[in-house]
Amino acid sequence: MAASGKRSKVTSTETPPKPKVYINNSTFVLYDSIRLFYDNGGGVCYIVPIGDYSDTPALDDFTAGIEALETNDIDEVTLLLFPDAAAGLTDADQLAAVQNAALKHCADLGDRFAILDIKKFDSPEIDDVQTFRNKISSNAEQLRYGAAYYPYLSTVYTKGFTFDDVSNYTVGFTVRVKPISDELMETLEDIITPDPDSLTDEEARLTLELRKKAISTQIPGYDDIVKELNARATLIPPSGAIAGIISATDRNRGVWKAPANVSIASVSGLSDIITNQTQADLNIDSNAGKSVNAIRAFTGKGILVWGARTLDGNSNEWRYIPVRRLFNYIEESIQKSTAWAVFSPNDGNTWIKIKCQIENFLNNLWRVGALAGSTPESAYIVNVGLGSSMTAEDIQNGLLIVEIALAAVRPSEFIVLRFSHKVQE
Repeated sequence: MAASGKRSKVTSTETPPKPKVYINNSTFVLYDSIRLFYDNGGGVCYIVPIGDYSDTPALDDFTAGIEALETNDIDEVTLLLFPDAAAGLTDADQLAAVQNAALKHCADLGDRFAILDIKKFDSPEIDDVQTFRNKISSNAEQLRYGAAYYPYLSTVYTKGFTFDDVSNYTVGFTVRVKPISDELMETLEDIITPDPDSLTDEEARLTLELRKKAISTQIPGYDDIVKELNARATLIPPSGAIAGIISATDRNRGVWKAPANVSIASVSGLSDIITNQTQADLNIDSNAGKSVNAIRAFTGKGILVWGARTLDGNSNEWRYIPVRRLFNYIEESIQKSTAWAVFSPNDGNTWIKIKCQIENFLNNLWRVGALAGSTPESAYIVNVGLGSSMTAEDIQNGLLIVEIALAAVRPSEFIVLRFSHKVQE
């Protein structure tokens, strides 16, 4: 993100959406993910196409999309997500390969952050979170540039299903829709007039659809299957909504504000209920510190994002999303705003100008609460010059080195209340 305060932007390595409904844990969820992004406050969004919409997503398609981000001319991207990877890649190793490539991409560029989805497997024998932790990279330098969220979200977006969708759907049901008997068909044919043989092709098609709709009311269990189809078609990974919330938080409060304790719009439920004990397990990974952020439903509050940790949960410095993204923002802003000094004389005059410029920028951040400390001196330190940030050899090699130390504000994850009984005097 640039120092000019541009809105947070998100990119997604997905194929463009088309107006078609997919069912049974849809392979394509980009369309609804983009809707969630904007419903939750998203700003400008870039989409990287990776193939034809009719094809099944493959590992190479997603990795090629991530590689394309390194060569394009768009430098404003701050968030990276790919919800179709969690929905479309059934193999955990392939999904992890895409996620690891995204983490490496963000770490190499140092100016963007990856939002990862934890795949929801149909089998109850598979531990979704543990599978994710086993497959994801253990490189701490990369883990601090990404965050994972769980579980899936059930959206409020309505879906339309045809008779054929329902009649061919069997997953999750012991009794499927039975073929229409000749007797029932003959009985129901009188509902539709005139004789289809006298109609045009388009009229015949519409007549057939009306007939199917009339027949559906006579089939036991039809409505139950429609409800199941809706439940499955509206269940999608959370990254789109999270990206929208982060963008809105950046715009309204700043990148230093944790994008948590915020309600999610256009969501009616969750795929799993997270308890306090479950969240404790998500927060802390005793083996590698791969923290997972919970999305929870609270009585009287709704569905809230209830976590703001990066995947580098064992790190005291880079444990929190706002701390990592604040440093990304400051580093990117200073690099761009001091570009004027390239090929300027590497002497005291240039050093003073750069030092004053950076200190003024950091002082403004401190004043709005982005940096900790009761005074500017305790919030940040800027060193530029011979003997402080550079040696004579650095200057001879054409290097102008600036050293900056920041005291970032860390979010308060827990409120601890201590009570004591005061003895009556």
